[in-house]
Amino acid sequence: MKTLKEIRPVSGGFLKKYELHYDVDGAPVCWEVISLNDLRTARDLASKLTAVEIIARFPDGDYLLCREFRFAVNDYVWEFPTGVIESGETPEDAARRELKEETGLDVVRVDRVLPPACYSVGLTDQLIMPILVTVSGTMRPSADAYEDISPRKMSASDLRALLCDPQVKLTETCLMALIPLL
Repeated sequence: MKTLKEIRPVSGGFLKKYELHYDVDGAPVCWEVISLNDLRTARDLASKLTAVEIIARFPDGDYLLCREFRFAVNDYVWEFPTGVIESGETPEDAARRELKEETGLDVVRVDRVLPPACYSVGLTDQLIMPILVTVSGTMRPSADAYEDISPRKMSASDLRALLCDPQVKLTETCLMALIPLL
């Protein structure tokens, strides 16, 4: 049996680090996690929706992917646009805002809102809501100097080629969503 005994804050900031102290069949175990949330009790873990992931398609059926520099891997990664839900925003509002900020595109229609998913579950309690949308407009790189994001419109054959390139890095959800194209 696994029993959470204590959540101990280690460091604060935008990303907060915690130690989760468990009793596992009578033996103490410590697990480190990061969170965007303030964690105090077991109920706080994976209890708050923190971000959206935007799975965007154009009216012609092509997909939108972004090539973004990610500091944690010191490289560019292909992914769907993502972003943190700001205070007072609905997930759909956050998707519209983030898509515009990161790509210049507009949401024409929200096609489907999927249930929240746990991301990087071995490291964080983050819950992200995938939202499928139809988009239009003119693409441009992110205007935020901190972010290095280049949006690309990709056909199914472009995506298959991307999936088969051993040099390409994809986020886990991008990879899982695109596997049916192989």
